[in-house]
Amino acid sequence: MKKLIIMLISIISMSIASAQKYTEKYIKDASIVAESWLSNINDKQYESAFDLLSNEVKVRYKQETWISLIKELMFEFGELESRKVSELKFESEVEGMEDGFYVFIEYTSSYINTINHTEYILLKQNDKTKWEIVDYNYEFKNKKE
Repeated sequence: MKKLIIMLISIISMSIASAQKYTEKYIKDASIVAESWLSNINDKQYESAFDLLSNEVKVRYKQETWISLIKELMFEFGELESRKVSELKFESEVEGMEDGFYVFIEYTSSYINTINHTEYILLKQNDKTKWEIVDYNYEFKNKKE
């Protein structure tokens, strides 16, 4: 009986360790895509940034419209001074979305025209196991206020 209990505990432990390993890989891979997307935007490579958006976002916005909106937003923010990850989280369920693999990333950012700036990115792994940007949000105060 003791051997059975020990064996069950070992199997459960290995399963948890394996799940943790995959979660860390998902977060790492999604973070690379998010960093690339943000770099594209900050380097004014808007077409490349648009390519990293999920199909759901691309259906809502024509490329020209999205690029116009992001240019306007980046003009309001001003030049990026710094950005640091403040939270990383893997989720399999996100309210209002189908179940899947999601990574939420929060950044503490500093732009030339803003203060108390936080950026939020939600990525989802598509059916080809490619990470895509599903949502981008932000909070900040203008320095001029």
